[in-house]
Amino acid sequence: MTFTITLDSLLKTILLILGIAAVIILIVLMVKVIKALKTLPNTMRNVDSIVDNVETLSTAGRDAVTKASAALTGIKQAADENRGPVRAATSLIAATTGLVALLKKDKEKK
Repeated sequence: MTFTITLDSLLKTILLILGIAAVIILIVLMVKVIKALKTLPNTMRNVDSIVDNVETLSTAGRDAVTKASAALTGIKQAADENRGPVRAATSLIAATTGLVALLKKDKEKK
């Protein structure tokens, strides 16, 4: 008993095996896609709640930044308005400190 294998029959057999393997792979992929699509509604609900939370957080953050900016602007304006009196008070304190130091040195010499 002899078997004769021609190149034509060998190629047809290889193509048939590859075709069957491709169909099996496609079926497995389709099953996975169907399972993934079943969870899609739950995922979309979660995405909606996440987007709502992000919008709430961004609004709260924007409000906090606005309030902090207003407070810092007020502090800067107060510092700018009182710059002259603060400098004068600082100079007066420095002069008084210098005078006290001179008086102490003068007492120590006597």
